[in-house]
Amino acid sequence: MKSLASALLILSVTAASLVAGDARRPTVPGTDDLGRHVATTAISGGQATLRDASGRTLGTASTTGTRTIFRDSSGRTTGVATVEGTRTVFRDSSGRTVWTATPSGTQTTMYQDASGRTLSTEAKTGVSTTFRDASGRTTSTVQQSGTSVTGRDASGRTVGTVVTTGAKRK
Repeated sequence: MKSLASALLILSVTAASLVAGDARRPTVPGTDDLGRHVATTAISGGQATLRDASGRTLGTASTTGTRTIFRDSSGRTTGVATVEGTRTVFRDSSGRTVWTATPSGTQTTMYQDASGRTLSTEAKTGVSTTFRDASGRTTSTVQQSGTSVTGRDASGRTVGTVVTTGAKRK
């Protein structure tokens, strides 16, 4: 996770209403309650607010140095992402590793679960990012515009946004 000028939202599967999630399912940093991958990099010293397509706040991500803390909409810490060498390790609120993000080239990142199985990949082209599942099918795209980022599912429907506030852009 690098200090970026804006937030990056990653939604790896199609959207559904977030209130439909299973409340018994453990919260994992970088995912919502339906298990969709949501990773973000806030500007160091700033905060990124994650919202669904209806504008409801899902949570926040605050970055200091190489550490990002994820909080749910109630402010409870759900996990932490920390840069370790060239990869980013996502841990739940109990400190267990749940997934990693590892660059595989200058414009590609691979996401793996704690056992090393590939979950998805990310490919950047300009201000657009495309996410694919482990089988190579497009699951979502992300488009950056200023300090906001919009995530769309494979059909092009808006599934979420991220707006960064706080720190100055580089």
